[in-house]
Amino acid sequence: MAEHKSYRWLSAGALVALALAAFVAVVAVRHAADDHARATDVRARADATMRRIEAQVDQLENEAGTQ
Repeated sequence: MAEHKSYRWLSAGALVALALAAFVAVVAVRHAADDHARATDVRARADATMRRIEAQVDQLENEAGTQ
């Protein structure tokens, strides 16, 4: 009978460990998704800034060419 109790505790411990592992996996996936969204946002802002700078350079070249 003592063996059944120890197996019961082992089973309960395994279930707790499995639940904890699932929780950690969910948190890691969410964190990775947030990081990806943040990186994508930075990339979009950088692209918009580069387009704006290129437009200003084109405008300055056109103005210099007409003078």
